[in-house]
Amino acid sequence: MNDLASRLRLFDRALAELRAASTLLAGVPESMRALHDEYSAERAALETLAEASREAAVARRDADGAVADAQEKLKKFQQQVSRVRNQREYGAILSEIDQAKSGLKTLDEAALAALERAESLARELDERRSAFADLEARYSAELARWEAEKPSVAAKVAGLERDLESLRGELPKPVIAQFLRIVERYHGVAMARLDRTERPGGGAIWHCGCCNYQIRPQVAVEIRTKGTIVQCDNCRRFLFAEGEG
Repeated sequence: MNDLASRLRLFDRALAELRAASTLLAGVPESMRALHDEYSAERAALETLAEASREAAVARRDADGAVADAQEKLKKFQQQVSRVRNQREYGAILSEIDQAKSGLKTLDEAALAALERAESLARELDERRSAFADLEARYSAELARWEAEKPSVAAKVAGLERDLESLRGELPKPVIAQFLRIVERYHGVAMARLDRTERPGGGAIWHCGCCNYQIRPQVAVEIRTKGTIVQCDNCRRFLFAEGEG
């Protein structure tokens, strides 16, 4: 466990554990993932429905206002009938009254549709909120349990960060820098197992466990017996022997 390859392996494991613990700390445990997704989706749907209900209520008020304005306009035209002085004015005012009535009818229909939509959305929102209450209660209970567990996860993160800092000091800086570049390149997978394949005619060949690139026998010996830090010539991952670390 004192060779550089073993320490790099420990660094790799600690880094992977730190990433997992940090991700967990920023989110929710896998045990409540399905509940979290269900809760989030239903909450988003409720917010969308609530916004639609608010817009429908505004549309209903606007439609009612338009009907009131049209009714007032029709009333004024009707009051003008008694004041007309000739047939031409009478015909004109009747035409205005007919148009006002036609417009009022259209507005009444729109107001009725707006009322029905607003009431329908309000009912649906009430029903969805009632059904959501049970889901919210279950989610709140699970979330409370998770919040109680968070301090231990935070402590684990802090411990892993200390371990990584200690291991970082035991490894050459160029190796750490290259290792972290490979981690970023391969999304966290910077090390590959040294695999052995038996030849049909006898003997064996060694190859990278990730990209299958063949490793020279003498290099494989150095990795297995001396703990030498070696990168695969093809994928550039750091190689380790089975059982190492």
